[in-house]
Amino acid sequence: MLLLAVLGGCVSLVDRQELAEEYFNLGNAYFELQDYDRSYRYYRRAIELSEAIPAAGFNLARLYLERGEDRNALDVLTALLAQDPDNTLIREVQGYTLYRLGEISRARQVYGGLLAESLSRSRIAYNLALLEVMEGDYAAAAAVLTEHLGAAEEDREFRWLLAEALFHTGQEKEALEELARYRRLADGSARDMGRLFQRYVEWSFFLDALELLDDLPSQALNDPDVAWAEAWAYLAGTDDFERGLQALERSLQGRLPDEEEEMLLLEVLAEEEQDILREIFAERRERARAEEEGVGPDQDERDQDEEGGSDMESEAEGASRDAGP
Repeated sequence: MLLLAVLGGCVSLVDRQELAEEYFNLGNAYFELQDYDRSYRYYRRAIELSEAIPAAGFNLARLYLERGEDRNALDVLTALLAQDPDNTLIREVQGYTLYRLGEISRARQVYGGLLAESLSRSRIAYNLALLEVMEGDYAAAAAVLTEHLGAAEEDREFRWLLAEALFHTGQEKEALEELARYRRLADGSARDMGRLFQRYVEWSFFLDALELLDDLPSQALNDPDVAWAEAWAYLAGTDDFERGLQALERSLQGRLPDEEEEMLLLEVLAEEEQDILREIFAERRERARAEEEGVGPDQDERDQDEEGGSDMESEAEGASRDAGP
């Protein structure tokens, strides 16, 4: 999950040196065209000609973020704040940059200060709460989100994060209520409905998940991750082993579980069921290995019949080397 960043349209100023302003405008134009190399050159020229265009520095910081040069962006923002320490826009982007750099404690301080000065800014509250969640302080996240919920009643991401904070502070009933509000705000979106279904399964609300299943759009049902969650719901939450196997087979057409996922699923099953799933997983991994090596599913058997299992490369290997799982 990403913080909601303030990186919108470029900032403009008037009544500055003509040439510096021209370079600044050219930098903006190339930024919008995503020609970041030229944009960078023109922003640098504008700054070299005049320090009276702080917007050029701000946009340069944005450019660094677009290019993944987060440390350079932070250096520029720090210099700008030395000149204008009360600029909330620059401070907010500084907090976002610190988050990207993994400096979560410093980012929390920035957003905490911003929120204390501007209590109505739901985006800042969301970002601060997200940082609290990343630090494992769910109680603090729940407090921030609840306090500022009035400004974000129709914000589904706000509701989603509040549900997470409530769940991890033992308030499961309230968390389910927030997920129900998220569902209403999702308005049938395949992405959001699939995400909600997976969250129900993750938190072991299997009945809620299976109730939602009938309303999932086909696009969500065909998602391998959603199908994996569906398999979990049936295998761990019901006695319908066959339905669980059907969902598992759909999921395995697009993904293979890692060892931890496989182990966690096997742990909730009876021994006979574990044996069935182990066989299915082993067969799928063998098939994936064969496809990755560029041989057909029966190639190993054919190799045994050809000169005692020769190591010679199959003639069809080159043609099938790029086949997908």
